[in-house]
Amino acid sequence: MFRLIFVLLIVPVFGFSLTAKEIIQKVDDNQLFKTEKYEATMVIQKGSQKLTKKFNGYTQTAGKKSFMEFTNPEDKGVKYLKLSNQLWIYFPDADDTMKISGHMLQKGMMGSDISYEDMLEENSLDEQYVSSLAADTNVNGVLCYHIVLVAKSDKVTYAKQDIFIDKTKYVMVEAIMYAVGDRPIKRMTALKVEKIGGRYFITEMEIVDLRQKNTKTVVSFNKIELDVALPKDGFSMSKLK
Repeated sequence: MFRLIFVLLIVPVFGFSLTAKEIIQKVDDNQLFKTEKYEATMVIQKGSQKLTKKFNGYTQTAGKKSFMEFTNPEDKGVKYLKLSNQLWIYFPDADDTMKISGHMLQKGMMGSDISYEDMLEENSLDEQYVSSLAADTNVNGVLCYHIVLVAKSDKVTYAKQDIFIDKTKYVMVEAIMYAVGDRPIKRMTALKVEKIGGRYFITEMEIVDLRQKNTKTVVSFNKIELDVALPKDGFSMSKLK
């Protein structure tokens, strides 16, 4: 899901300059954990309205599978199941399961700034984009590599991305996503970074839909476990009940 953006990079410091492709490959290589379990909080702010949602879930890299369930009272029992590039949602009140496809993929998950397309976006950056290295820049007081990503095909969610990677910690500090025509449509900013299992992870981030006014979503991962055993039936359709 949107975790491709959330994960930071561990990149050793060599005696030579890295190319954009090498940096991007290290972004991809850093996501080789077999499984992941997490507990998270999502705060959605639209104008003066603020909604807090809690969810937990797990992911298996092989097969690009993930499952998540909301636990806050208002949304308790709402579940999502992702199998490769297919996504289903279960609504407990109606006892109904719906496949999300077509124009629905552009909608915000639970009304947030994170789209369903973002949830499905887990392919390798190097496979999806042509990368180039721009001038180093300072982002929020951090000296960063600036890498420009241009989509290789029109099937990629974002036509272009500007990503900024901390040159000391090698963690993604900010990412700006564009539609065709270089129109900025979304921005992700890392708010908190922690070291887990020998890797740095963005454990709190802000996502802003730049097409809307006075809206933002902050996601905080309260607990993350890597390479743990998952239920044998963890990704079956029977979980959507």
